[in-house]
Amino acid sequence: MKTVSTMALAFGVLFGSNSFASAAETDNSYFDKVLSMQPDVTSEELLSSVNEISINTGESKDAIFEKIYQELKSDQDKGIKESKSLKVTIPEKGQSTNLEGDEILGGSGGTVSVGSSTKGNFYYTPSQTAYLNHGHVGMYYSSTTIVESVPSDGVRTISTTKRKVDSSGAVVKSVDTTTAKRTAAADWAYSQLGESYSYNFATNRSTSHTGAKNCSKLIWSAYKLKASLDLDVDGGLGVYPRDVRDASATTKVRNI
Repeated sequence: MKTVSTMALAFGVLFGSNSFASAAETDNSYFDKVLSMQPDVTSEELLSSVNEISINTGESKDAIFEKIYQELKSDQDKGIKESKSLKVTIPEKGQSTNLEGDEILGGSGGTVSVGSSTKGNFYYTPSQTAYLNHGHVGMYYSSTTIVESVPSDGVRTISTTKRKVDSSGAVVKSVDTTTAKRTAAADWAYSQLGESYSYNFATNRSTSHTGAKNCSKLIWSAYKLKASLDLDVDGGLGVYPRDVRDASATTKVRNI
């Protein structure tokens, strides 16, 4: 007799007997894999998000979990490849590192200032020191001010001189649209100051533009709302920092 997993019980409680049956039947191995790859996202948050996507699209939850896992795995593989090309070592979960808190997830833990750039441009830097290797992005609100979302503060501003990154692999990029739309996108991002940080990258395309958001969601929402641009290279369920960096409507300005 097959044992019903804790995850299956959670499905049943949140989504009723039909979802419970599906979870119990398949054991939803992708659910546990996705949670392990996003350790700061709660099972309730993940399940709620997947349920909403399923309702809106008509797609099964099992299929959605598989898509989420495949996208997370693809981003993870890109991070590993990036790290090898830059000859850096990313500790496994649980290993010690000399950086803490928001430095691990995109805070000012590097040695090189991002430098100035045009309002509406953004920078990308590899996240080289943590098991959450999604990279990090931040937007230029002015030539000397960055607006970005980091775990310790949520959406904040920081001067370009204080915003330090590791120079290897860090770039500044522009978005291929009008100056007016780049300005409007930066102004919108600035209007989100004080919003809390969200650790959920896997389904952040479907979450609200307002409220808690991570670094890539902030920039993606800004250009989606103010320039009708989708800065997501693969259009998956989640938009990750490398998705923003590699979006077709972007052009490299310079290496940092």
